[in-house]
Amino acid sequence: MEKSLNQKWKESGTTLSYKEWRIREDEKMASFDGVKIPPPSTENLQNATKEMQNKGGYKNEISNQTIFGINKYVLIFGGIIIVGAIGYKIYKKTK
Repeated sequence: MEKSLNQKWKESGTTLSYKEWRIREDEKMASFDGVKIPPPSTENLQNATKEMQNKGGYKNEISNQTIFGINKYVLIFGGIIIVGAIGYKIYKKTK
């Protein structure tokens, strides 16, 4: 199985950013083929990034229904149970 470009970049140990490393690698491959590949434009990269975020379920708007990705009502209910358990334990200890 062939490794992804991201895995190859991580294993290369380079100090270049992924974008710079990818441009360098594309230029190296093009020199073998004799074809010059233009560098990717920022507009294409931004469009691709937005498309990946949309397909991945990334949400731009802020929802007030969750705290750290957990429904706030579940956290409130869990907090009440924990406080109740601590109060019960203290009550049993003093009794």
